[in-house]
Amino acid sequence: MPEPAPVARDPGRLTAVLAAFSLPLSLFAIGGLLGLAALALASRELRRNPADRRAFASAVVGLISMFLGGVVATFFLAPPGSPPPTVDLVGTVQTESLQTLDGAVIPVAAGDGRVTLVDVWATWCPPCIASIPVLEAVHRDLRDDVRVVSYAAEPRTTVVKWLERRRLDATAGRIEPGAVPTYPIATRDGPPLALAAATRAYPTLWILDAAGVVRFKLEGMHDLPTLLSLLRMAENPAPESGSTSDVESGTPSTTEAPPTS
Repeated sequence: MPEPAPVARDPGRLTAVLAAFSLPLSLFAIGGLLGLAALALASRELRRNPADRRAFASAVVGLISMFLGGVVATFFLAPPGSPPPTVDLVGTVQTESLQTLDGAVIPVAAGDGRVTLVDVWATWCPPCIASIPVLEAVHRDLRDDVRVVSYAAEPRTTVVKWLERRRLDATAGRIEPGAVPTYPIATRDGPPLALAAATRAYPTLWILDAAGVVRFKLEGMHDLPTLLSLLRMAENPAPESGSTSDVESGTPSTTEAPPTS
């Protein structure tokens, strides 16, 4: 008795089914993933046969489902409404404290005549990691005049594991020793920090003068010469009377510095 012939597989039918289901399910966000799968399969079929109308229709439906699913997902992740206003801390006095990884509690303002550089960052942020050698250079060479501290916006356990891997990489020669931070590091498990709450991008550097007044806010990566010039400027006393004209006009005394990448 002859064996029955194998049933031919029809990838086009699977693509069409995925596209058909993705459109109504896009109202529940998961349809965006089905739409992505349908688009990928349809694109492969179109490369083989550009005249395949079913594959073209599936690709269009999948693309629409991806868009609708993305809109729905965005709605749930970020409900509509006005974004929280950005708090401008430049010119304010900071009196909070940080709890470092070793359990020490240190004030944000040095209180010993030194300028303080506060780095708000995260271990998953490539520009933050790339900025570490610059911060290490300041910490190593200018510690008599500048104090470098950092606040990682992550749990303590995450930062400790990252730091351990970083040290192992440096010991093995995979990274330079200067790419491992030796300055104090605090995490979000400690006391809340106004400078971290006012941060909208990683990394953000806050420069405070000896009196604890926030003099500069720098978002993104900055080269060493730019950082050194601002640190020198922060060594001078802040303008008297707390006038906001200096901030609004963009004079060097108290203003946000643009990133230099």
